[in-house]
Amino acid sequence: FKTILGTPNFPSYTSGHSAFSAAAATVLSHIFPAEASIIEGWSDEAAASRKYGGIHFSFDTEGGKFQGISVGNYALDVLRVDGGE
Repeated sequence: FKTILGTPNFPSYTSGHSAFSAAAATVLSHIFPAEASIIEGWSDEAAASRKYGGIHFSFDTEGGKFQGISVGNYALDVLRVDGGE
């Protein structure tokens, strides 16, 4: 498998770009609910870029998105408990 970026020489892991993009999108969608679909689209594009670049497989990006959404929801739960909302 040859890409413009080159295939990394490591085993498959959860996509970090997908995870932190999904976490940020979860929090930002909460703050800006009218723009939620746009923000989530940006997050999906960030995840797809890792797959299309040959860095990750689809299951890496899906796992990262799941992980990021979980982290974003955790941050929002802590915010509510702390009275930050």
